[in-house]
Amino acid sequence: MTGIGPVEPYHPDEADGPHEDTPTDQLWSNSSRFATRWAALPRSRRRLLALIVAAAGTGAFFILRPAPVTQATPNPYPWPAGVTTLHYKGRGPTPSSFRFEVDVARGSPVTVHQVGAGLPELGATTTPGLPLTVKAGSPRTITVRISVYKCAALPPALDLPHLDLLLSNRTAQQQQSFLFGGAYPHDLWTDLRAACFPNPASPASTSPTGTPASHGGNSRLPLP
Repeated sequence: MTGIGPVEPYHPDEADGPHEDTPTDQLWSNSSRFATRWAALPRSRRRLLALIVAAAGTGAFFILRPAPVTQATPNPYPWPAGVTTLHYKGRGPTPSSFRFEVDVARGSPVTVHQVGAGLPELGATTTPGLPLTVKAGSPRTITVRISVYKCAALPPALDLPHLDLLLSNRTAQQQQSFLFGGAYPHDLWTDLRAACFPNPASPASTSPTGTPASHGGNSRLPLP
């Protein structure tokens, strides 16, 4: 048969009267039919379904329950750079010397093996001498004296001067740089200018002792 037009839906069951939905094997229902179907089930099947429901409820409880809050336990053997701080405490008792406090927050004692001035044109010596061991909770004060090797190679300004420390404890040995703002850059640059540039008209050829500063070798020019 051929023809043109919309295809009409075909329901063969309509000829026999209204169609009733086939009951499904649902577990929960508000009708009294559920109680009858549940009672008709074999005892073993009812027990199995009850166990499944109980297991599902228990699993949902543990999944939805918030995880307990746990506090992270500090590492009993921290690395030295992670627990050591360096604080600037002002000028030292002698010219071009600066006082710093070494503080260890926790863990095993930290030993300071070397202190560098942070620039190849500068040198540093410390009082007391190194190595210096600092225990947690017992800060130590060191005095660092800065010397100039090469005035002509100094930068035009010091924004964030730093000290390089070689540290060690029972866990590791680390090289750590400590940056400073505030008073230390001002104090350090004041002394560097006094040592290398006392005469602004000819900063590269004047030294604090009145002799020309060496620009080609490794001669050391101490600050006044």
